[in-house]
Amino acid sequence: MEERPQFGVELLRLSADLAIVELEGEVDIYSSPQFKEALSQGIAEGVGRIVVDLAKVTFIDSTALGVVVGGVKGIRAHGGSLDIICRDENIRRIFEITGLDRILGMYGSREEALGAAK
Repeated sequence: MEERPQFGVELLRLSADLAIVELEGEVDIYSSPQFKEALSQGIAEGVGRIVVDLAKVTFIDSTALGVVVGGVKGIRAHGGSLDIICRDENIRRIFEITGLDRILGMYGSREEALGAAK
């Protein structure tokens, strides 16, 4: 039996109004529930801006995109915003093909994302 690649998710609170959801590995049907839980926790805690860091992500599927869309809807209902950090051109292309790059802030690095005034 083939071993699944390592997956990690962590919610990092940088301030009362800013959090990063840091992901690592493959974000797919098996790992998306953990991603959704971290995102939902940030929204429930009243964070105004969540940045999803995909810098260490090697693959995403439609389930992960669904979590992103749900996160956007959830945080915008509270007047907040959700942004993405993505260095991988293949993953960035998925956001472009689906049009999600037009409703999310897309950044190439954490420094760029955190430096952007929202």
